[in-house]
Amino acid sequence: MSDNEMGATLVARLEAVARQTIAGCSGDALVEGALVEALAQGAVAGARPPRVVGAGKAVTAMAVGALRGLGPDRFRGGPLLAKHSLAGAPAAVTGWLRLASHPIPDERGDLATRELLACVAEERDGLVVLISGGASALLGAPADGISRGELARVTAALLGSGEPIARFNCVRKHLCRALGGRLAAARRGPEVPLLALALSDVVGDDPATIASGPVSPDPSRFAEALEIVRGAGVVEGEAVRLLEAGARGEVPESPKPGDPRLAGVTYQLLATPVTLRERAAERARAAGLAPAVEPILVEGDVAAVAARYLARAATLAPGEVVVAVGEPTVRLAAGAGQGGRSQQLALDVALGLRGLPAARELAFAAVGSDGTDGPTDAAGAVVGGALLAGDGPLGAEGPALARAALDGNDAYPLLARLGALVVTGGTGTNLLDLHLLARAPRW
Repeated sequence: MSDNEMGATLVARLEAVARQTIAGCSGDALVEGALVEALAQGAVAGARPPRVVGAGKAVTAMAVGALRGLGPDRFRGGPLLAKHSLAGAPAAVTGWLRLASHPIPDERGDLATRELLACVAEERDGLVVLISGGASALLGAPADGISRGELARVTAALLGSGEPIARFNCVRKHLCRALGGRLAAARRGPEVPLLALALSDVVGDDPATIASGPVSPDPSRFAEALEIVRGAGVVEGEAVRLLEAGARGEVPESPKPGDPRLAGVTYQLLATPVTLRERAAERARAAGLAPAVEPILVEGDVAAVAARYLARAATLAPGEVVVAVGEPTVRLAAGAGQGGRSQQLALDVALGLRGLPAARELAFAAVGSDGTDGPTDAAGAVVGGALLAGDGPLGAEGPALARAALDGNDAYPLLARLGALVVTGGTGTNLLDLHLLARAPRW
């Protein structure tokens, strides 16, 4: 087999590993298992079954799992805020779906969040709250004193700033009416039990950061959120005025640890980014590759992350695959184009791989486990080391075109032209991004 053939085979194999891994982490099976166990232990027993509500990119699949786990006769639905539906989901679930915008909140999310809060406030028998990443934006009801347009403006500024998700979510928890423990605090009281079933898409798996902690105590403060928005260039407007008032003690803080309104909440993590990484290593091994698992979750600027992968690529043995999971950040250029962090990372790595001696034997995949990467229909991309070579699809222009796309955060059109995008549709999970860097075995 020639080097080019080995490279093409490796690209296909990495994409298969990524797809199979993500499919194996779908939230439906995880929620079903958790609720079957909870029923067996009497954790959700009562005169009436609990009301099932939730929000996040994976909430549709999670709700299907709740339907199976509780049984059709015990499933009582409530508002489920999602980015998109799920093919084949039963009417008992889809009838409660409320689609909203992500990552910029919109009117649909505002209205659906208010409906959800009202449902929680009225419930007397118990709640199962399904939580996954993306809920921070989907629960897009602004706090009193903030307009929808202002919340969208601040969100866009933070998205472009490259702030880590924990700091981003600190702001959301102080500008949105259902985040930072406020959803749980909306109950009639702690006598209404609340079981939260969550998928983590954040480094560290902190419930206060996952989906901006709608049912968890919030240790952050208005003053911290004010510092963050100012650092992102937002120095005036409704949001700044609200945060300033909160920092002065004129607006009530979000519920803190020990707040009695959060009593009666049980929080269960069903899967984390480590789960995704472990299952990817298993899939890679089954595909004939030797996994080298990165023990630390990937963070930092995309360009710096790409540089680290390129240094590692130069040392890979034949058949070795680096398996990593994380969430790099991108600082958006003015007039940014179309793409996402996984596409940006994959294109940056492809540009660097072309200069390595074993380039044609190397491949890299960066795929968002939720099936979306930025405001695009792609989950990410998989690239071979020869993709931007002089004899590649773009010829001698390839490197210059790639550099221009990277500088303009416009990776999507170029990767689409190269046939390198990975499009999965909704995956039913959300456990950060999967990265695979491999050198072909001697097939």
